[in-house]
Amino acid sequence: MMSLSRIIKSGFVGESQTIGKSIPFRQIMPDAAHTDDTLSWTVEQARRESNRLMMDAGEQAQKLLEDAQQQTEKLLSQIDEKRNHWEKEKEELQKQAYEEAFAQGYEEGRNKGYSDVSQLIEEAQEVVISAKSTLQAHLEENELVILELSIKAAEKIMSQKLEESPESFLPIVKKGIKEAREMKEIKIYTAVQQFSFLQEEREELLAIFPTDVKLYIYPEEELEPYKCFIETGNGRIDISIDTQLSELKAGLAEILGSKK
Repeated sequence: MMSLSRIIKSGFVGESQTIGKSIPFRQIMPDAAHTDDTLSWTVEQARRESNRLMMDAGEQAQKLLEDAQQQTEKLLSQIDEKRNHWEKEKEELQKQAYEEAFAQGYEEGRNKGYSDVSQLIEEAQEVVISAKSTLQAHLEENELVILELSIKAAEKIMSQKLEESPESFLPIVKKGIKEAREMKEIKIYTAVQQFSFLQEEREELLAIFPTDVKLYIYPEEELEPYKCFIETGNGRIDISIDTQLSELKAGLAEILGSKK
């Protein structure tokens, strides 16, 4: 960029050269008045030319300054535009990278979750299978113990039921004497506590047999409550609860033994 001082200097140099060429020196001896007028005119002309050159130089300098400012503003605008473009591109790249990382992390997390759940399901299934095997082995080893406990529990429940409802004893007796209904004479021996009850139900018991059967009911002091047996010509039939449960236990034990 050309400085103002150089422009002014160059203007003066050019003007000096122009004046030198336009006004040649001649050996003339003018009169004093004419010489003063000519000198005054020449100085005035030089002053006007100097002012013109300075104005031209100022205008040129102003134009150069304005051009420089325009170029600077244009450059700054381009810089801002590029910076904004880069900021936008950076945000898009960051967003894309975040989405890709999130998608990758989500997919990896989901796959890991599926894998963990599948592994837990397999482990749970193995535990269930192992527990079933252990339980089955335990049951097989303790079948008779479990049967014994079940029979005792049933006996306790039946005894409690009879205590609460004495009439429940009648179906037990009826079930027992059905085994002897082909006999002509039947004798029932029962505990003293149940003797009166069976006497009252005599007609219902007789309804099980043909009309020509003789039925006798006797109290037996040695029998415990709710114990009872029947005597026929073919022998004795024990119809007590504990006896029936013992027979049930023996039958079940035989079945369990046959499965091994």
